[in-house]
Order: sequence, then structure tokens, then C-alpha cells
Amino acid sequence: MSRDRKVEGRSAARELLSGREGGGPLAFVRINSTAKGEGRADLEAVVVPQLAGVMLPKVGSAAEVEVLDWTLTRLERQRGVSEGQVAILPLLETASGLEVAGEIARSSPRVCALALGVADLAADLGARIGPASPLLAAARVELVVACRSAGVGAPVDPVHLDLQDLAGLEAAAIAARQLGFQGKACIHPSQAEVVARVFAPTEEEQEWAQSILSAFDSAEREGRSALVVDGEFVDYAVVARARRLLRLPGPDQSASRSQ
Repeated sequence: MSRDRKVEGRSAARELLSGREGGGPLAFVRINSTAKGEGRADLEAVVVPQLAGVMLPKVGSAAEVEVLDWTLTRLERQRGVSEGQVAILPLLETASGLEVAGEIARSSPRVCALALGVADLAADLGARIGPASPLLAAARVELVVACRSAGVGAPVDPVHLDLQDLAGLEAAAIAARQLGFQGKACIHPSQAEVVARVFAPTEEEQEWAQSILSAFDSAEREGRSALVVDGEFVDYAVVARARRLLRLPGPDQSASRSQ
């Protein structure tokens, strides 16, 4: 993209952010690498009170996130934005990034989750990564473990590049959800409905989670920490799963790292 188009893009992003009102989806902006001047210019344009977070591409080390954290703090103070408000979503799309996924997830309290980038990862590894690729499955598992171990949100699955293949998109989203991902990146508005539907809890799942939490709250008040609900043994692990399903904070989740 030419420099002029990037300047236009920054202006459009700032205008869109500034016109947002409260409520609705959280607004994240994918920026360029902060190792280059383009990334710093992106941040200067988009750090406004309506910004929820930024996606940082091709993260290969914890140090890159730490530098971004410092820059965001400076800009938040200058712009009257609550310090720490802007979250960071590192995009891992190289072998070096996957190798230190856990370090990246722990690198800053701003890290809300990790995201996986498959096209650049395939190029970096010299591999072909399809929907059923063992390499993709391995990378997905690595990110799920890294996020959970670091206490951040579940990871975000990579984009589905074939815009016409909504059935394939749905299958990939289902596979990612079953592995513990919280969502999937989209590259076109036509994909959003499929992804939102797959990752939204079903009515049955919501009813299950609510019944588990209600029964467990009653048991705790009686001094019990394990019980059986509709034939299912329930302990703290099951309760944590119910809370995650309903996106409720639990005792092992801080507000800043569970959004």
C-alpha cells in the first residue's frame, strides 16, 4: 500500500472511531509493526477514548509487546484515555512467535488474547497449511495452552481465505471452538454472521451453564464444593467452564485479562 493510502486509512480509522458511541462491539485496529515508523504513525492516529485495542502483527518476541505497552501508556496519558484501557492482541504468524507464545502472552497486562496468522506462518515454515493440516492443529493447541497458562482470554483463529466457501468457514470455526478458541478472524463482512453464530453459546449451552452456576452457588452457601447436577458431577473445573461459556469473570480471572 502506498504511503498516501496509509495516510488516508489512518484518517478514516480515526474518524470512524471518534464517531462511535458507547455500547456495541469493541473496536480493535490492526496496526503496522511498531519497529517501523508506520506502526508509530498508526498509533498516533487511532489512540482515542473509543479504541478498545490494537492487533500487532508478526509478533516474534515479548519485547515487541513491551515496547508497544510503553508507547500506548504515553499516548493514553496525552489523549486523556484511561491508562491501560487499550488492549493488545498479538498476532503470531512466524515460527519465532509460536516458539515463545507463552512469553508473549505474559509480556503485558494489556494482552487480552493471542491470535494466529496462518498465511504468513505457512510462508515462514515453507509449508502448505490447509483446514485439516496437522501443522495448523498443532499451532492451534499451542496457542490455547499458552493463553490459558498465562491467564489471558482464549485465542482467535486465523482467517478463512476463500470468501465463497462459507461451509468451509463454518467447519473451520466449529473445529476452532472445539479446541478452545473464542473466535475467528474475518476478512469480509459476509463471513461475520457464520463466525458469530458458531461461537455464540446455544440456548442449551446457556441453560446448562446457568443451572450449573445456580446449583453450585447454593451448594457453596451450604459449605459444599462438589455436587451432582442432572447426573453430572460438578466441581470447580466444571464451574469455570460454565463461567467461560457465559463470559463471566471467575476467581482466576482479572477484569483486565478476561475481556
